[in-house]
Amino acid sequence: MHTHTRRTLLSASILAAGSGLLGACSGSGSSSEPGPRPGASEGPGSRPGDRRFVPKGPKGYVNPSDPEVLAAERQRGAGPVRTYKFTATETSLDLGGRTIRTWAYGDVAPGRVVRVTKGDVLDLTLANHLPVPTTLHSHGVRLRCDMDGVPGLTQDGIKPGAEFTYRFAVSHPGTYLLHSHEGMQPDRGLYAPLIVDDPREPLKYDKEWIVVLDDWVDGVDGSDPDAVLSQLHGGKRVPMSMEMSGEEHGSAGAHASAGRQAPRRAA
Repeated sequence: MHTHTRRTLLSASILAAGSGLLGACSGSGSSSEPGPRPGASEGPGSRPGDRRFVPKGPKGYVNPSDPEVLAAERQRGAGPVRTYKFTATETSLDLGGRTIRTWAYGDVAPGRVVRVTKGDVLDLTLANHLPVPTTLHSHGVRLRCDMDGVPGLTQDGIKPGAEFTYRFAVSHPGTYLLHSHEGMQPDRGLYAPLIVDDPREPLKYDKEWIVVLDDWVDGVDGSDPDAVLSQLHGGKRVPMSMEMSGEEHGSAGAHASAGRQAPRRAA
C-alpha cells in the first residue's frame, strides 16, 4: 500500500480493496476464537476484559502476535498516546435543509476529525449503540492487522452495546479515512477523516480545509444503501470487495484571501 502525502486525494469509493491481502493475517477458510492465545503477547489494542479475535490460519501464515508483527511494531516506536472515542449511533442529519434518519459517529457526518502526528499512538475506542455489529477500519493506514477492523478477517464485529479499542502506532503522514467495514454502513454516515501530520512539514499555511465527498442515498426518497445496492445488482449477492462506500457532509464555503496559502485535504 502506497504512502499518502500531505495533500493526497483519497479515493474513498471502494471498501475492502485490500481484503485479499488480509488473508496473510487470518488465512482463507481459517477458524477463529476470541481471547489471546496461551503465552502470546497482547497487542496494543488490548484492554482488561477485551475479547480478542485470534485467527488460526494454516502453517506459515502470520498471526497478530507472531514475531514478525511484534518486530514491525517495535520499529514504529511508541510516541505520545492520542485518545479518541467514537459512538456509532442512529441520529438525524440535516442534508441541505432535508432532515433524514441515518447512522453516524455522534450526531454529525463526517465524524469529528481525528488528528495525530507521525510517531504517535492512536487510541480510539468505538462504542456500538447500533442494533447490529460494526467495526472501524483505518483506510490506507499501515498498521498491525488485528487493528484493521475487518470483520471475520481481523476481528469479530463489535456487538450492539459493546466497545472495542483500536490502538496502534501511526508511522506514515497523510490524509486518511476511518469508516465502518460492515456491509454498507459507510453509506449511512459511519466515517470520519484521519489526519496524520508530518513533524517535518516545511510549509506553513494560513488556513486548512478538510473536504469529504460522497454520493448520499440513505433516507433520500425513502431509499437506503442496502436496497440501492441490491437493485443495482439485480438482487444478487455482491462480494465484499465490490461494495461501495462514500462520504459527504452538508455545506462548506471555502474562501481564502489573495496571497494566502491554504492546503486542501480531500477524502
